[in-house]
Amino acid sequence: MAKDYYQVLGVARNATKDEIKKAYRALAHKYHPDKGGNEARFKEINEAYQILSDEHRRAQFDQFGSVFDGAGAGPQQGGFEWPGGFRVDFGEGGSGDGAGFDFADIFEDFVGGGSRRKSGSERGRDVRIQMEIPFEEFIMGVKKEIDVARVARCSRCAGSGAEPGTKMKTCPTCQGKGNIQKTQRTFLGSFTSVSACPECLGGGRRPETPCSVCRGRGVEQKTERLEVFVPRGMREGEILKITGKGDASSAGKAPGDLYIEVHVLPHEVFRRQGDDIIMAFPVLLSQAILGDAVEMDTLDGAIKLKIPEATQAGDVLRVRGRGAWRPSGYGRGDLLVEIKVEIPKRLTKKAKEAIRELKNEGF
Repeated sequence: MAKDYYQVLGVARNATKDEIKKAYRALAHKYHPDKGGNEARFKEINEAYQILSDEHRRAQFDQFGSVFDGAGAGPQQGGFEWPGGFRVDFGEGGSGDGAGFDFADIFEDFVGGGSRRKSGSERGRDVRIQMEIPFEEFIMGVKKEIDVARVARCSRCAGSGAEPGTKMKTCPTCQGKGNIQKTQRTFLGSFTSVSACPECLGGGRRPETPCSVCRGRGVEQKTERLEVFVPRGMREGEILKITGKGDASSAGKAPGDLYIEVHVLPHEVFRRQGDDIIMAFPVLLSQAILGDAVEMDTLDGAIKLKIPEATQAGDVLRVRGRGAWRPSGYGRGDLLVEIKVEIPKRLTKKAKEAIRELKNEGF
């Protein structure tokens, strides 16, 4: 009985190419043998995709219920292209049993769109670290020096990998190409992949005498002191990026970047709320009742704070433009001063008499 390839992929007969591809990828992921799936079902899914992804074969199947070039019987002469641009060619023996075939490798390539980084063929690795700074420096902005452990260009050979005074030679493994080609015969046909040469790490050249420090890699582990500028207006947990200060590439490509996640240490007086800064400020009972002008410390230095008459405990006084810098770095929030009225624990005889008089007056 002929197979219904639309039913195999679970799509309608008028499904678009994108819908067919999407269904295929989902099923291939689900039934992949290397993921614990059913190998027979996986083969059937691939067979269905080969037919329905090819306009000529799909037209034959739609008209006659089968394909006359033999495509329905499995991989055939000519081949097809996986989603992501990977080519599988079907030559003699193309319908082999898959011996020596690495399901994980091919699955990652065609599902991941061929985006896996090949060792030594691209720029260096990005480095991510965390940094804690005091509250006042976080609010006002600061330059800091930090020590970063990273892979850096070798100080002895300047990244060439060769001992100073010696020459470089063409890599005998890849013949100077920087990559090697590998062909595997699978039950789907012959699969060809290209990867960076493991001997020269994609550079195409090797040192006659490897560097005594980096042993030919061109890089070494270092702890480097960097100056970092934390701009005003940052928020807790935001990330600073320093281009080119990640790990160096052993293949001589561009280095990665450094990402610094900035965290603020708590302050004993101030705390942040959006663009405003909040603080508690204690005043005497007499100051709360009669009002006063007192000196208080802010992140910008001392200021005079006017306390109105009859200020209540918990009242919030606003000092304009003394808060945190806004994300743009221009303009600031406000300083919100929460009043705490201090009640004396000990009173003199004279003070007690004065309080009694106030009580008699209805206070």
